[in-house]
Amino acid sequence: MNPLIARLVGAAALSLAMSPAMAQVPNQYTTFERYGVCGSIDDSCYNPWNNRTEGEEEPWKILIYYHVAPGVNPHDNLEAGVVALTELFEGEGYEVTASSDPETFESAGNIRAMDTIVFFSTGREALSDLGKHQLMLYIRGGGGFVGVHNAFGTSYSWTWYEGLLGGQLFNHGPRQLAEIEVQSENDPSVAHLEDGITFDQEEWYNIYPDPRQLSDINILLTVDEDTMLQGQSDTHPGMGEGHPVSWCHYYDGGRAWMTVLGHSHEILEDENFLQHVLGGVDGTMGKQDFCLQ
Repeated sequence: MNPLIARLVGAAALSLAMSPAMAQVPNQYTTFERYGVCGSIDDSCYNPWNNRTEGEEEPWKILIYYHVAPGVNPHDNLEAGVVALTELFEGEGYEVTASSDPETFESAGNIRAMDTIVFFSTGREALSDLGKHQLMLYIRGGGGFVGVHNAFGTSYSWTWYEGLLGGQLFNHGPRQLAEIEVQSENDPSVAHLEDGITFDQEEWYNIYPDPRQLSDINILLTVDEDTMLQGQSDTHPGMGEGHPVSWCHYYDGGRAWMTVLGHSHEILEDENFLQHVLGGVDGTMGKQDFCLQ
């Protein structure tokens, strides 16, 4: 084939692949195919090496991490969110450590004992190279990870972290009210929710790559874009029907649970949201069933 014609054919194929219609039903691949690590919905990719806390032997331990890189504007509910989550977890009898210091991750001793780690609206480069290495070792030993809201706007150049999340923030439309739909009603983190429940003043993230492209990820919640009356951004058509909001998977030895919710001050007082996050925490640290379909 003539090289010029080949380029034109390739460009046309790329244009079709990126069109909104095609985005409705993404082609799928496995976590291993894209990220080179084990991913699953069942526990076949879980490594119980670190002997996570069990029963009443000692309190469950949670680290809330909320570092935002210098020069990046933090979410205006960041401090209030750390307080709200700390109160939520301590109310369950858990031992909570909150930190915005990247050095927290530079010693394995600081994170090894944690039953799960919550990234709450971190921003851009949240970890040093050593911290990234320690987080990987923690997850590979069976650690738990919960990513809330702007955890998706973090470490864009770190491919392993993108796989942990299942995709990263591309952009979002105006802050607005919209209705959610439950996709995995048996999972404890969404079992208390019903189709049509609304969350207001939220940034309904458009995630790239689309987490639905991972065949071994479990979508928990979606948002009905038809209820987003203020629409999408000017630079993204939206993710269409089945727009993912929360999901989970086993990844590289550990458990990972994500939600894009958590932008507003109002949501920090919403029991539906708080129980949603608590269910994700309990699942990733092994207290409850995890990632049920």
